Amino acid sequence: MANLALFNLIVYNLLQINLQNVIIFHCWKLTALYPLAQLFSHNSIFSQFIYLNQSHESLANFHKEYLDSELTKLGVFLDMNCAHSAFITNQSSRQRIFTHYFQWSLYDETGNMTQLVQQFENANLSINADVTYIKPAKLHNDSVFILYDVYNKGSHLGGKLNITIDQSVYCNESSCVRQHYLSDLYKRTRLQQRSDLSGITFRHAAVVSKVPINSSEDKLLEFLESENEPHWDFMSRMLYKSNVHLQELFKFNVKFHWMDQWSINDYIGGAMGELVTEAAEISSTPFVISPARLTYIFPLTDVTQFRSICIFRTPHNAGIQMGVFLAPFKPSVWLTFGCLLLFSSLLLWLIFRLEHRWTQHCLQYMPSILTSCLITFGAACIQGSYLIPHSSGGRLAFIALMLTSFLMYNYYTSIVVSTLLGSPVRSNIKTMQQLADSSLDVGFEDIGFTRVYLDSSPRADIRSLVRQKVEKHDPKSIWLTGKEGVLRVRDQPGYVFVSETTFLYTFVEKYYLPHEICELNEISFRPESALYAMIHINSTYRELLKQAMVRMLESGITSKHRLFYSKSKLHCFSNNYVINVGMEYAAPLFIALLTAYIAAILIFVIEIVWARLGRRQLQSV
Repeated sequence: MANLALFNLIVYNLLQINLQNVIIFHCWKLTALYPLAQLFSHNSIFSQFIYLNQSHESLANFHKEYLDSELTKLGVFLDMNCAHSAFITNQSSRQRIFTHYFQWSLYDETGNMTQLVQQFENANLSINADVTYIKPAKLHNDSVFILYDVYNKGSHLGGKLNITIDQSVYCNESSCVRQHYLSDLYKRTRLQQRSDLSGITFRHAAVVSKVPINSSEDKLLEFLESENEPHWDFMSRMLYKSNVHLQELFKFNVKFHWMDQWSINDYIGGAMGELVTEAAEISSTPFVISPARLTYIFPLTDVTQFRSICIFRTPHNAGIQMGVFLAPFKPSVWLTFGCLLLFSSLLLWLIFRLEHRWTQHCLQYMPSILTSCLITFGAACIQGSYLIPHSSGGRLAFIALMLTSFLMYNYYTSIVVSTLLGSPVRSNIKTMQQLADSSLDVGFEDIGFTRVYLDSSPRADIRSLVRQKVEKHDPKSIWLTGKEGVLRVRDQPGYVFVSETTFLYTFVEKYYLPHEICELNEISFRPESALYAMIHINSTYRELLKQAMVRMLESGITSKHRLFYSKSKLHCFSNNYVINVGMEYAAPLFIALLTAYIAAILIFVIEIVWARLGRRQLQSV
């Protein structure tokens, strides 16, 4: 029979954890519930009463009708002495309701724990369950209640029911007060006191692509634990190391599910499929977050970065590059400097003309205006002149011309030299669309996530790349191993190879000379993404593992594994490379020289013809 002491205990427990919503499963008379309703109303607690002495058909969907709530946490009180209490616990177990989203208070007036063990020994009771078993200890007209903490590490993984005495609470008809702590549970949080997972076996989805998947488990484990050639399956080996730390910390056992694929399509198949279907609790490989995946899985912490890039050396036949010789000055500067030279040529011609007319002892002949232009151009090129004015004013004008030309010449040459010799020549191809439209050959490393991305990416530039570089070529010529692709990039300037950075950088550092590393161009194949350790979104171990993973991230353990197994950049120093100016830059100079020679020869021929015609006219006269 319900009593005021019990009602006060119900309210006391709810207020201790700041809950304002509760469901009461009972078999009491309505008149007996009036004091409890008054207590709820007085403490601003929203309550709903469910009478259990009714047919199973009426209670068949109780979990949807009463417990399917958007509240972050809901209090549930169950009188275990009611006829259908076992039905409620069994259905709750099937629907996985014994989680941290509900605070269960199981009241047993008889204090017979055998009934509790029978109902919960094989129940789906999770490690994060908030279940309190209450039994009374009568004391005259008042009551002392004994509270027990009830949970299971994971019955489906070999866990056993754990019932731990917690505290005693003294209640009378008006209030409740904690009497004694009966264990040291109060010293630790719920997760801390349940962190020992010894006795249960986690199913571990392990991805290995380097070693045949049908190899013995000892050989597969030896590969994951090895530190040789860390670039192979580096993502799996990196997170496997973290999982080993988790195993040492929580003392759980592991049963491996070996596979050679991350996923088949987003959240289907492979290790991702194992997590989504709850066929595995943890995975040895991290994943990229996607909206579809977040429906089923929960990211714990980021483990490393995932970058896929295209690398290639700039082809030496990339076309004539004349812009480098015009780049130091804007067109307005070139025009101004040309006008200045023309004005200086006219000024010098006038000076020479005046000196020839008025001071004939200085100049024996009168230079033409073309000669003045040649002198001015020679000054602009810092070549000096065999003929200079002799008057003071003329020499000052010539000094001004030489000084201006000196400043312009030094600025111009410094820009050109720094452009040609300051750093390796880079390609103008900077985006995937430019790569798709170019004439360069493209190859891909034959790995699963690259194929999936090419098939499923909605990006317009990737679709264009697939049409022009993949579908029009023989698959054997474009799908290569990492080593083959990197060596082809080294030996064939202009060949493009696509892969993940750790794979690429490992082979580049192994097979490239320092100056060849500095000559590489990079294009981002897909946006850089963080890789996260994942767990099922409804996993009862989610918060426990998350706190441990965050702690490893903060203490530097994750960073240690990341630095060892992954590579994020190549090192290129100024003393690593020797710059050789190719024909793409030298050709414009030779073409200009050849054009000048041809023009000079034509003009010379015209002068000879003109001179001969003049002689014939004189002879005829």
